[in-house]
Amino acid sequence: MIARLYRSCLRFYPRRFRERFEDDMARVFAARLREARARGRVAFVAIGALSLVDAVASGTRERLGRDSVVPCPRRPAMTSESWIADVKFALRVLRRSPSTTAASVLAIALGLGASGAIFAAVDHVLLRPLPYDHAGQLVMVWSNNTHEGRDRNPLAPADVIDFKRDTQSFVDLQPMLSFLTADQYIDGPAPDQIRSSTVGAGMFRLLGRAPILGRTFSDTAPHEVVLSHAFWQRRYGGDRSVIGRQVSVSGAGDYVVVGVMPPDFVFPYRSMLGPSGFVNSVTADVWVPLTFTGSFYVDSTGQPTRSARALGLVGRLKDGRSVDAARTDLTGIASRLATAYPATNDGWTTTVVPLLDQTVGSLRPALVLLLAGVAVLFLMTLVNVANLVLAQALSRERELALRAALGASRWRLARQSIVESIVLATGGGMVGGLLLYLGVPLVVAMAPIDMPRLAEIRPDLRVFLVCLGLTAIAGVIVGLVPTALSMARTVHTALKDGARGSTSGPAARRVRSTLVTAEIVLAVLLTTASALLARSFVAVMGVDPGFRSEQLLTFQMTVPQRYVAPAARLTYYDDVFSRLTAIPGVIAAGGTTRLPLGSTNVTTQIAVEGREVAIGALPEIEFRRAVADYLRAMDIPLVRGRTFTAEDGPTSLRVCVINQTAARRLFADDDPIGRRVRFGNGAPDAWLTVVGIIGDVRHSNLEEAPKPELYIPAKQGAPVSPFVVVRTAGDPMVIADSVRRAITTIDPMTAIYDMRPMTEIRRESVSERRFLLTLVGVFGLFALILAAVGVYGVMAVVVSERTAEVGVRLALGAKPSQILTLVLGQAGTLAAVGIGIGLALAVAGAPLMAHSLFGIAPRDVIALTLTPVVLLLVAMVAAIVPARRAMRVDPIVTLRGE
Repeated sequence: MIARLYRSCLRFYPRRFRERFEDDMARVFAARLREARARGRVAFVAIGALSLVDAVASGTRERLGRDSVVPCPRRPAMTSESWIADVKFALRVLRRSPSTTAASVLAIALGLGASGAIFAAVDHVLLRPLPYDHAGQLVMVWSNNTHEGRDRNPLAPADVIDFKRDTQSFVDLQPMLSFLTADQYIDGPAPDQIRSSTVGAGMFRLLGRAPILGRTFSDTAPHEVVLSHAFWQRRYGGDRSVIGRQVSVSGAGDYVVVGVMPPDFVFPYRSMLGPSGFVNSVTADVWVPLTFTGSFYVDSTGQPTRSARALGLVGRLKDGRSVDAARTDLTGIASRLATAYPATNDGWTTTVVPLLDQTVGSLRPALVLLLAGVAVLFLMTLVNVANLVLAQALSRERELALRAALGASRWRLARQSIVESIVLATGGGMVGGLLLYLGVPLVVAMAPIDMPRLAEIRPDLRVFLVCLGLTAIAGVIVGLVPTALSMARTVHTALKDGARGSTSGPAARRVRSTLVTAEIVLAVLLTTASALLARSFVAVMGVDPGFRSEQLLTFQMTVPQRYVAPAARLTYYDDVFSRLTAIPGVIAAGGTTRLPLGSTNVTTQIAVEGREVAIGALPEIEFRRAVADYLRAMDIPLVRGRTFTAEDGPTSLRVCVINQTAARRLFADDDPIGRRVRFGNGAPDAWLTVVGIIGDVRHSNLEEAPKPELYIPAKQGAPVSPFVVVRTAGDPMVIADSVRRAITTIDPMTAIYDMRPMTEIRRESVSERRFLLTLVGVFGLFALILAAVGVYGVMAVVVSERTAEVGVRLALGAKPSQILTLVLGQAGTLAAVGIGIGLALAVAGAPLMAHSLFGIAPRDVIALTLTPVVLLLVAMVAAIVPARRAMRVDPIVTLRGE
């Protein structure tokens, strides 16, 4: 014992001094310790410690002379040698308590790994510029229909031409078709089903991206095609001789491949598309140039139309121009157009948003919520580790007091404590870096497939640097608590508490209770958020979509180009759907141009017979075609009138069916059956007679209210690439191969793709909400575990420190049940204080989650009631083990020990 104490104290002296005076120091030290031991245990510790410096100094001075100077150990130099010694000592200390060290390292690693993975997603999606040249100057321009309150409508070709000509804020504006089109790409005997994006010839120059092979569009050649890198690899295996090949795109056989874009080039992102984009497409396979030719872009006079709106605009701001200035500029142009063309432009203005906001703006609330959640979890981790480190530091308090008595300054002790915490955090950071590397792919796999910039998320240097900073912060924060506590206590107090068997004083107990209370507060915030999201998810899943998704097979098909004539296409459809309904187990089959929850929507303006309304003020309605027995296959209910029949053909009365929302929007309280409507940009005599009203269907997603819809029969307007639905008596995927054979038997050139059950489409429609709920729910679960561990740790220490008190109480007649109540009451008090504070903060901050909720209020009573109950139960369960230990205290053994 003496030898160990001597060697410990000797390390505080410089090495040269120890080598010269080691024998004298050992002799004097041993004599003083023998003298102290003779005076009793307390005196041995106190006197031996407090007189050590004077003992060594006086002994060495007798050897050197009274005027000699003995090196003082109180302020060792901050040399690299001393820092290395601190690290070595920290490693020895941490090695002495492997379980605590492992728990702390694992907790920090989990916190850092989760924080880094979520930060990687937020950084790549929200914080980094888009992969275009000077992306901060790029904006998206839409039209704003003030009559309908639709602020991101596509633009008309004539308006695009006027904006490009008259604007003073942009270097360039380039149009794009506001949706991807399903096309057939033919270069050889077998066609490829592709998604093509139609863009202005100068779009690639505007974005500042060059191809890796060939060139982009010229301004004079309308039939050129640029391939995406992924399609180039998939179709041609990276063959560089592809440039110059003549291919067919959507039946036009005179397209020439002129370029291949880099692998990181994405345009447009899903969220850049307007109300008629494809949900299941992240980007395009090929790009074709946009030309204002054909009936889609010109009116009956051959001039660019102002009534058919299908375009988006991407613009690059001039240097020094702000988004607000561009918005003012284009709004002024739109106002002049409304005055010049009131029939088509009255009530129409513009919406200008930064391209980054257009791409990821809808994800910002969810990702910010995730970032806040992981920050709270990281704070909980630090609080928990601080509690563990504090408990370990308190068990070493007598050692620290002895070192202080030997002359170590408070700064020296504080430095050692912080070094130990940084070493601990470094270990956690190294493991956390590995978890981060593994966690980012997991987050990507969990994320919705149509999440913008999903492929760009990866753990790179920037993310690792942030984690390095968090590691340093963790080390400092974890080390500050025991350091501050030890600096506040005197040597005399520490030795006195240690002499009477207490492991900590009142200050330490208050700090531990405060830390646990803080953990519970943070746990309340996370679990409340989880409860709100869970309740919201249940509300979304309980929404009636307006059709029955079970036992429904869906796919999309593209009709071969040989059936270009409407009559040939209708004959082809009759053959296809007659074969489908003949398959055993098939109840009904049909098709449509827009699949609920599986594609977005095309809108058109509708005029009602007998009402004189300017074209620009006509109501917008979503337009679809119904092929064969579509409404029955989807199980969409008929409310009034009838649906389509075989007699509704090309030469019969033109008819339509509308949904309940359209009936209210167009006819208010009037009876729509028998009334006539027509498309706003259609021929004046092209009237459609309303023959039926069907139930509302939620097409975009389950959270948006049903929009007004109008269907026409395919025999009066056949589609080219319909979505097909097949109602079955059992599992729809069982007949998938039979469906493929039935269609390809008719024509092997028919492209069939994206075959899956409707239940999967419905599940994917809530994938973003499920992603958010899953991650925040995991955070909430970890929060409960950390809160339970914190309560258990504090109550275990409390029971250990109050063992003598419990023994006395039992000896005086207290019942074990009273001891149980005493311990649980203390735990309940801690939990109640934390829950109260956390609940108040949760109620105050609940409105910040409003963007992420559906069907419930931010201050939902059930969620705000359930969370405190669960946390209180968790705290009580965590306190039961130490409470039962207190009940089993033997009073005789305890009193004998005292």
